[in-house]
Order: sequence, then C-alpha cells, then structure tokens
Amino acid sequence: MNKIVKTKAVVLKKINYGDTSIIASLYSEELGRISAILKGARKSKSKPGLIIDPINIVEIVLYNKSNREIQLISSADLLSNYLNIKEDIEKLKYAYATIELIQNLTIEGEKDLRLFKGLVKILELFNTSKEFTGVIFCRFFFFFIKELGYQFSLKKCTVCGREDISKEDLGFNFETGLLCSNCKKNNISTAEINQELFNFFTCLSNNKKISNNVKNLSSKAVYFMESYLKYHINTFTGLKSIKLID
Repeated sequence: MNKIVKTKAVVLKKINYGDTSIIASLYSEELGRISAILKGARKSKSKPGLIIDPINIVEIVLYNKSNREIQLISSADLLSNYLNIKEDIEKLKYAYATIELIQNLTIEGEKDLRLFKGLVKILELFNTSKEFTGVIFCRFFFFFIKELGYQFSLKKCTVCGREDISKEDLGFNFETGLLCSNCKKNNISTAEINQELFNFFTCLSNNKKISNNVKNLSSKAVYFMESYLKYHINTFTGLKSIKLID
C-alpha cells in the first residue's frame, strides 16, 4: 500500500532515466536517504524537473512504499537553491563534499532528524557565512563522525588518562585514540597531531571561532578525518569532491 508523504529534502544527486524521467537521491526530513523517480522531469515545461538538482532543498510529495527501492515523486517545490554556493567554486567544492558524505555513509531509509537539520544548517552557512568555507566543512565533518557513532575524544590520553597534554607532541591511534608524548613512545601511532591541529579540533568540539592558519589547518583536519573514517569503514575510500580544486 502506498503512503503519501510530504517532506523537505536535500537533493544529493540525480541521473537521467528513460526518455524523460530522472531518478534522484535525496536526504529527507521524514524518511532519511531515499531514491525517488520523477516522471516526465526532462520535458521542457516540467518545473519540478528543473528544481530537482544537487544541493537544492525542496519540499516533495511522494508515494512511499516500504518494499519498493525507488519511490515516486508526485510534486516538488523549491525551498532554496543556494545561489551563493553555486557561484563560488570553493563553496561548491565543500558543499559537494558534504552531500558526498551523506550519500555514501548513511543508511538508506534510516531517519535521522538531527543529521537532516545539520545538513540544512551547513548548506545555509556555506551560502551566507563569512567564515572560511574549509572550517565550516570541518565543523560538519566532525559532527557527522559523531552522528555515525565514531566520535573521537581529545580530552585526555587514552592510555594513561592524563588530561593536561595540549602543549605536547601528541600522537593518535585510530583504534584507541589520543596519545600523550610519553605513551606515544610505547604505542603505535597512526597519525600525528601537533599543537595547532589539536587546538583546531578542540575549537571544533567546543564550537569556537577559528581564525589562525585556517586554510592549512582545515586541510590537515579533513585529511585526518578522512583517514580516520577509512580505518573504521572499509567501504569508504575518501572524498572525491574535495579534490575538485587545490
């Protein structure tokens, strides 16, 4: 039996299907990540076909059937197309990296209202905030890792439990966590965290402003978080979108 669902959704990607239709991947408020077909979307007079476009946030009405892989969209209205993102290659790169994380690492049909709100918020920040775009993305990436259940702690050494270590030469083991300078000598360290990067992650964790060396540190933080997820999720091979531009 079909259930009619009206929901907000972020468009993750779309592909052409048949002569006139498109199939879209969407992250929705009510149903999580779903695949849905919009019939006749590529006809010249199809308004819904024009607005089902990656990064756009839309409000859709669809016929949802739990045992069907691809749902049927009956109507769609545009809520935001984030023009500032689409006119700036740097913003666009990180926006695509954001929806790439959602597309590749969320479970289809699993609702997560907190993640949906976080996704909408980060796109709005990309569109309007004056903060460096790479830092905004790192804030989302850090939050996303927590939502997946792989949060890492930066409060203390995971071996000896010592807390006052922010000014030391730190290490990090992807299995156990943060290592102080002493424990680093006797344990396998899979990543280095210098004082600047440690402070950067601490600011992300506490949602504090970051203003020094932001481009370099955000790149290092993205690389660290990519490597961390690759270790824990063997199907994750890294972010392709982040390499659009240097």
